[in-house]
Amino acid sequence: MISRIALGTACACALVLGNAAVAGASPVGVTVLPPPSGQSPVGTTVMHLIDESRQDPFQPDRRRELMVSVFYPAADTDKHPRAHYVSTDVIPGLEKRFGIELLGLLTNSYTDAPALADGEHPVLLYSPGGGVSRLLGTGLAEDLASRGYVVVTIDHTYEAPAVEFPGGRLVQAAPVEGGIGKDIRQKFMTARLLDTQFVLDSLAQLAGGVNPDADHREPPAGLDRALDLDQVGMVGHSSGGYTAVEAMHGDRRIDAAVDLDGQIGVDEQFGRAATEGVDRPVLVITSQQIEEVGDARPSLDAFWQHATGWKRQVTMRDSAHYDFTDMSVLVPAAVQPAAARYIGPIAAARSTTLVRTYVTAMFDKFLRNRSGTVLDRPPTDPEIAVLR
Repeated sequence: MISRIALGTACACALVLGNAAVAGASPVGVTVLPPPSGQSPVGTTVMHLIDESRQDPFQPDRRRELMVSVFYPAADTDKHPRAHYVSTDVIPGLEKRFGIELLGLLTNSYTDAPALADGEHPVLLYSPGGGVSRLLGTGLAEDLASRGYVVVTIDHTYEAPAVEFPGGRLVQAAPVEGGIGKDIRQKFMTARLLDTQFVLDSLAQLAGGVNPDADHREPPAGLDRALDLDQVGMVGHSSGGYTAVEAMHGDRRIDAAVDLDGQIGVDEQFGRAATEGVDRPVLVITSQQIEEVGDARPSLDAFWQHATGWKRQVTMRDSAHYDFTDMSVLVPAAVQPAAARYIGPIAAARSTTLVRTYVTAMFDKFLRNRSGTVLDRPPTDPEIAVLR
């Protein structure tokens, strides 16, 4: 239900806001995402990855295939079109075919712009919530890229509500008999962890001069030289937060992780990060909603007992589960009361700023060894409280 609302909201905004732009000036279309706060303009591209070594657990007759988006500090963005939020292939393909610009929801990124030639940048992976598209992490990814990171957002095929592959092929979520119970959620998690390892392997190929794209689509100029795979972090929302911490437990390439409002386990089935701990830094940010429900506490308590690395948990007042994603800025004000189950009373601009600030601080502190971040002093933001 949540994933359908989230994806439907994005599509509805693309239509409603696009129509509202008819009377306005260029660019054609509208973005409701807050602009990135960093110094660099942002480029974006997509990659189609096929893991030839792995059978897809949801379609055993196929190899596991993924779509990822890459956001990075860019140059010469004035020569490249703004990226569409919802479609990376269908809408741009129609525009190219007919030589027109279609109205719709745009991002703050520029499609296939060359990477900024200023050296290597730490790499961050983003995993979305359960049954949710990677699209809802676009705003955070753009902001991190503007601050000098290369960010790769991952769609977990057959769990995401729909994944757009080259040629406009849409792959929908796998049908689940009897609903999404613990067993299927554990199956999703197993696939997510292997997906994460595979994406890192593919980025290593790209950095080594080998194009990992299954369709041999050329990456933006300089992207291979922009990857610093000696400095890798991962951030995720909800099930993606579990994915980030659990992936770090199993993969020494990941140096730091941020869990946005996620348990570290599937209900009472805790992940190995919770039962065995990790020795690298983890930041957990929880919503007021999840703190009131309390279902994340058992796995987080176990994690705190066993983890030996730097760790901190903060909570954001007046927030709900999807205030850590683009959903809060995508939902029009007129329908926000109907979405109260998913977004809290905190202003969308404020929750966006706080999430961006704390996620950036985590990676600045541990991947760039910067001091003086918001994590190096008691919080001054009234919405933020340190829990442990």
